[in-house]
Amino acid sequence: MSGARRGRSEWLLYLYAESPLHAGAADSAGVVDLPIQREAGTGYPVVWGQSLKGALRQAARDGGWDDDVIAGVFGSQPSAGADAGSSQAGLLSVGDAQLVALPVPTLRHTFAWVTSDLALSRLARKHTLLPDGLREALPVPALAEYAGLAAHEAWCGQENQEVIGPMLVSLGESTELAAWAARLARDAIGAGPGLEAFAAKMNADLLAVGQDVMPELNRECTEVTARVQLNDGQEDEAKRKTVEHGPFYSEYLPAETVLAASLSLRPDGLEELYAAELVQLLHGRLIQVGGDETLGKGLVWCRMVGPGVTDDAPDPAPDAGAEAGTGTAVAS
Repeated sequence: MSGARRGRSEWLLYLYAESPLHAGAADSAGVVDLPIQREAGTGYPVVWGQSLKGALRQAARDGGWDDDVIAGVFGSQPSAGADAGSSQAGLLSVGDAQLVALPVPTLRHTFAWVTSDLALSRLARKHTLLPDGLREALPVPALAEYAGLAAHEAWCGQENQEVIGPMLVSLGESTELAAWAARLARDAIGAGPGLEAFAAKMNADLLAVGQDVMPELNRECTEVTARVQLNDGQEDEAKRKTVEHGPFYSEYLPAETVLAASLSLRPDGLEELYAAELVQLLHGRLIQVGGDETLGKGLVWCRMVGPGVTDDAPDPAPDAGAEAGTGTAVAS
């Protein structure tokens, strides 16, 4: 892709989950009544681009954007009746928010962020869309079969083995993964108030596993919560606060999950203005993505990499709200 094509209007958007995130899928699977969105081919959790774009549109509305600007960036709302088919396409293209790192319980340090060669390769590919000189893609560390890597030597003890979720994985230290950990600590988490400890933890506690381990973690290390709907007692006071519906089970991506999506603005006379507004709206901000908003779910910190983005703290928001490890991986 030429430098002109990779110009002023391509960004990498990181989403860092402050609370569990439920971007709901259409169909249930097994005992989970309300599963999260997943890629059909890989089984990796994802927030589809249409869902993310809707969340960004709502953030713009809550941020006080004019309706004309919202329509110009995100497109007009679907029309009905006589006006059907006259909708306006927006300038902003929003890619799927793909998994970068999943928080997984371990025997040491409470949890580690676990990524994979596939997740890092996709992230490196997204970096190739950015303008030259903006966080060039890092090499993806090679993973031996049935082995994992650690960004810090503290994970590589005498036996080099660690319980990661339901798996026992042998780990080897990797300087290439350490470079990715530093990149994610800076770009995905940042050094804002209250985030410094998590950025330091990312530097120390990023692990990488291969496709023999990551699918199991993607299945077993999401959160599944049982919920019920209680009777309000309007028709029968004796049944007040008894179970009316349920239990039903909802799946969530856990807090501390890191995802990334590509954003791009098509060239237009107002492109630079829209770009500045978009960076101001999202970089360093907390927005809501997915369902169960009234339960406090889906709060995510946004950080952007791309033109017009600095590492300075944002103004107050409006009140609107390489080495391969050796060893084996077996079920523990």
